[in-house]
Amino acid sequence: MNPRLETRADVIRVTIGGTLLIGAIVAVGELVMASLLDTVLWKALLSGVLMSTLVAGPALLFNSVILRQNLILSRKFRSAYRMATRNAEDVLNKNQELEVAQLRLAELANSDFLTGLANRRKFERSFEEAFSTAVRGGAPFTLILFDLDNFKQINDDHGHDVGDAVLRQVAMRIRNSLGDRSGLAARLGGDEFALLVWDTFDGAEVAEFAAGLKQALAAPHSHGDITLMAPSSVSVGFYSASFATASDMFVATDNALISRKRVRGGDVAIVDTGSDLSLTG
Repeated sequence: MNPRLETRADVIRVTIGGTLLIGAIVAVGELVMASLLDTVLWKALLSGVLMSTLVAGPALLFNSVILRQNLILSRKFRSAYRMATRNAEDVLNKNQELEVAQLRLAELANSDFLTGLANRRKFERSFEEAFSTAVRGGAPFTLILFDLDNFKQINDDHGHDVGDAVLRQVAMRIRNSLGDRSGLAARLGGDEFALLVWDTFDGAEVAEFAAGLKQALAAPHSHGDITLMAPSSVSVGFYSASFATASDMFVATDNALISRKRVRGGDVAIVDTGSDLSLTG
């Protein structure tokens, strides 16, 4: 076990103690030698003690000082290592928290605050990307637009809290209708919603899906003891090379929606693009 060498007093204590121990050992040796050689006992004893003190004392002092410095450095190193480890763990935890916060901020920046669907900015970016991909020969996609026919009346008659509840229920029905289908649901603003449906190689199947969505949205909405009807108008625009830009595709689909709203209760409006996709079965 190493002696405690935390202070200068400890160094002096160990040096003196070690020197006395070595001197005692040398003295015993000198006594033995004196008796064997028949020399003067006290001279041999004094010579041994002086020699051991002069030789062993400085050596023990030097070793004690070096050992003390090593112990001090060792403690400092262990302390620095523990601190570095704690700092590394703190940095790692902070980085993880930052990543979570950044993901949350990105989600909030791309989400509609009321319904949790994608917001208009996210929709427009995804719409442009899908259109560009289709232009380059990628998979076709479909744009579905819809809004509620009497949402203004709901707000006027029952207040915006009830209107917001209806919008949240509409969003839930959109998610349920979309299910495992690959696509993006978004609220564009007010009571206007949009769906981007990917990989739509069967236009008739997509038109049937849109009709089922329209039917799901026509079911009564409940809020407390209030039952409300909020039917919707729906239009479907299939990607076609006849559209020069994504904006052209959106405008055509939106115009079809506006025309359909003038005759409430009609079927889903299908944009006529001259593409075989729009009516394939």
